Amino acid sequence: VERQSLALVRVLRIARLLRVLRVVRVFRCVRPLRTMVCQLVSTLQPLLWALVLLVMILYTFAIVFTQLVLLHRANGGETPEALLENWSTLPRSMLSLFKSITNGEDWGTTASPLVAVGPGPVALFIGFIAFAQFAMLNILTGVFCQNAIETATHDQELVSQQMLANKAKYIDNMMQLFKEFDEDRDGTVSIAEFCAHLNDDRVRAYFESLELDTTDVRTLFRLMDPGDREELLVDDFVAGCMRLKGAAKSMDILKLSLAQTAIAKRLARFIERTDLTLEAVADHV
Repeated sequence: VERQSLALVRVLRIARLLRVLRVVRVFRCVRPLRTMVCQLVSTLQPLLWALVLLVMILYTFAIVFTQLVLLHRANGGETPEALLENWSTLPRSMLSLFKSITNGEDWGTTASPLVAVGPGPVALFIGFIAFAQFAMLNILTGVFCQNAIETATHDQELVSQQMLANKAKYIDNMMQLFKEFDEDRDGTVSIAEFCAHLNDDRVRAYFESLELDTTDVRTLFRLMDPGDREELLVDDFVAGCMRLKGAAKSMDILKLSLAQTAIAKRLARFIERTDLTLEAVADHV
């Protein structure tokens, strides 16, 4: 019986492990969810330092307010119950400041007891609220946003997934555009069909939105037609659009440089052979 119980426990553990692995697999497939979770995890360290900074600022201002209230009480001034409740000790002052900047309590209600102390503490409290709302909290929000953006940018898997998704979407758009160009539905696009559609301002604007230059339509067609067949297959059209998209890349420039170097070497060898041949002909003459 004990052995059967142990075996059952092991089976249950394995099943639980498989279930966890399945959840992880689904989690990896759901890209937006994975992005948000990774960004939340990446903000833990900035959150820690933000809390440290917040405590330091609250502590500094709370010392001032508590000291002012204590001096007011020592001088025999009026001390309403709300003043003692919010500003009589350092922890209470810190809590009041924190609630005021996080909408835990209306800051006007928190500031009203300070009127009994004098206009100075009220003006200081208003300055603290302005500093916290317009400077401190906005800066902290910007730090969190920047950190989240950098996390999404430097995560290789997220970047790869985004690039693959963008590429698939671009290819799908190109295939839909090819079907629109192919009016006779023969599976090819002739240069006449290509030029006719690109004379449409709407299609031209769509091409430019896809980072394809439509200044010279015939040249664009020839660049997409590798076999000079005067017609484009869907694969040629999609591959040409992918290749011609955007500005020239460093790889394109390097390939052009290598081709020019090869042509220059061949031309130099041809000139050398021509000179030798002419010299031999001159000697015979």
